[in-house]
Formats: sequence, C-alpha cells, structure tokens
Amino acid sequence: MHSHMHSPEKNKRWFVAYTLPRTEKKVHSILNNMGVESFLPLQKEVRVWKDRRKKLEVPMFPNYIFVHSVPGDRYGILKIREVVRYISFEGKPATVSSELIEALRRVIDSQPEVTGDPIYISGMAVRVEDGPFAGIEGLMIRKNGRSRLVIEIQVLQRNVSIDISSHIVVPI
Repeated sequence: MHSHMHSPEKNKRWFVAYTLPRTEKKVHSILNNMGVESFLPLQKEVRVWKDRRKKLEVPMFPNYIFVHSVPGDRYGILKIREVVRYISFEGKPATVSSELIEALRRVIDSQPEVTGDPIYISGMAVRVEDGPFAGIEGLMIRKNGRSRLVIEIQVLQRNVSIDISSHIVVPI
C-alpha cells in the first residue's frame, strides 16, 4: 500500500479508552468488527482453585484498551455502550506513542517472564541498551541469578517487571 499526502493513516493516534469492568475483550471484538484497530494487552495468569489450576488471559491494564484512530472517529467509538470515556489530560484526549505500544507488544510476546506486580522495592534507575526493549528506562528490582536482572518499567501508571540479561542494561 502506498500512502499519499492526504492519507488519514498518518493522522491516526493511539488513544486510551476506559471501559466498563470486565468488558475489555468485548470492546476489543466490537472495535475489530467496526474495522477499528485496537490493542488489548493480555497477560497469562495462573489461578489456583482447591482442585485445579487454570491459565487465564487477563488484561494487563484492567478497564483500559488502546484504540488506534483518527481524532474525529472518537465519537463513534464512544457510542459503544461498554466504552465509558477516553482518558484525557487537561481536557485533551491522552495519546500514547506507537513506540510504547510496540514495547508493550514485545512485553506480551516475551511472557511468561513478565509479571504484573513486582513485590520488590525498586532501586537504581537503569536503561536497556540492546534487544527488543532497547531505549526503555526502568528501575532495577533485584538480581536473578548471575547474569539476569529483574527491572521494572512503568506503563499507564502501572509497573510491569521484566526479566532481562544484565549485560544489556546500564545504570543512568
């Protein structure tokens, strides 16, 4: 596909929609059916009941879904009953960079090393120099064996910890 000057593609932004509880997957499929690109990061969680363990895919950011659209399409999307509102800062709809979306996709792809809620106190600030997370800054949580670190990165006010090789991480 070649794009010409007036292609709406380049006006598209990643907006953050806030959904009713436990409707994220439904909103994702409604948007899909409308032909609107959206991204719902899911993480695998093991739930343990008395007699069994079950692997579930749960939203990494409950109630949030990222929507890729041109600003004017936002109103049509707000007509979806399960979409409560857009997240906004100072009255303007908040957008997130496509770099962040890509980084989140890589976090999802690199599971199961990712956990949603680190229990360790964060320490020194570090930056990843190489690999899929290159350029991302975070906080060192702890060492994991001799050559790995667990570092915490922040996305949407939520900490996501990733296990990463220590030789590609530098202090900042």
